[in-house]
Amino acid sequence: MNERQFSRGEIVFVRDFPMGKPLKIYGKIVGFVGRDNYNVLMENGLQEGNMVTFNSWKLMSEKDAKWYFIEEQ
Repeated sequence: MNERQFSRGEIVFVRDFPMGKPLKIYGKIVGFVGRDNYNVLMENGLQEGNMVTFNSWKLMSEKDAKWYFIEEQ
């Protein structure tokens, strides 16, 4: 039951709304808060360098997000 959707060190993209398309804003998972929340060290955007807490449904893995970006071109 302790399976997590993301692991530490994984690059994730932030979604524009829950279960929506990914924005071009990403960060690295650095920790877990509770069951479905993750601490993300932002690597670009206005929050660059800050640690922000997100729910799992607000994040998308790098490999899934790249599929969206290829489709847009």
